Amino acid sequence: MRVSGRPLFVAMLAALVLIPAVGKAAPEDAALDRMIDRELHAGGPFFTAPERALVERKCGYAPGSWSGFNVNITNNVLVCSNGRRIDDAEMRAVLRVAEPRISRRVEAVMRNPEITAAIDRVADAATAQALRELRANRDD
Repeated sequence: MRVSGRPLFVAMLAALVLIPAVGKAAPEDAALDRMIDRELHAGGPFFTAPERALVERKCGYAPGSWSGFNVNITNNVLVCSNGRRIDDAEMRAVLRVAEPRISRRVEAVMRNPEITAAIDRVADAATAQALRELRANRDD
């Protein structure tokens, strides 16, 4: 999910990609991804059934095919996976209602003590790995 202008969503995305650019994905990274994904999905789709039907229709998806999770909202415009951009009054109304609901869910997940502890572990491991790589690549 990508929602521009929403610091919490940026934080969530950062938590999902704490793997150093030069390093290899560690098992704890994958475990964190699964944990966050499990918690986000635990409350059901981000969008209600009527909202999902609207997105499917406007994006050109087959009825019942969209999970209600994989979503890209950029500058209050829904960007479909097929590249179609939906920016009309009907979609803006849906997004105004859905975004606070999604934010509440993401905030709750990111406050979960199990997840914050896992993020700390992954961040510590990524920092340690980056420092090891810096030391190994020094020219002194």
